[in-house]
Amino acid sequence: MSSADIPRNDSPLDPADSPESAAVLGSACRHLRSKGMYVYTDGQNSNDHEDYDNTIFWCLKTMKSFGPDDDRVDRDECRDMNRSCYEPI
Repeated sequence: MSSADIPRNDSPLDPADSPESAAVLGSACRHLRSKGMYVYTDGQNSNDHEDYDNTIFWCLKTMKSFGPDDDRVDRDECRDMNRSCYEPI
């Protein structure tokens, strides 16, 4: 069998890689919470190292680390406007 006889599949391997399913990011969801939101700060420290971020987030709707759509809660995931539970601030 030659390579010309082998059927080709030009579709992406992972459906999440297709442009149709790309996340549309907005502001953070109004139900996203983290402990840092309740700690006083003057807002002058801009040394946020997202590579080493160990912040724990939760959703006010579920009070858990996953949202009503059973997807995880974090700084980036809860900006996806395609999530069924997303409500902008």
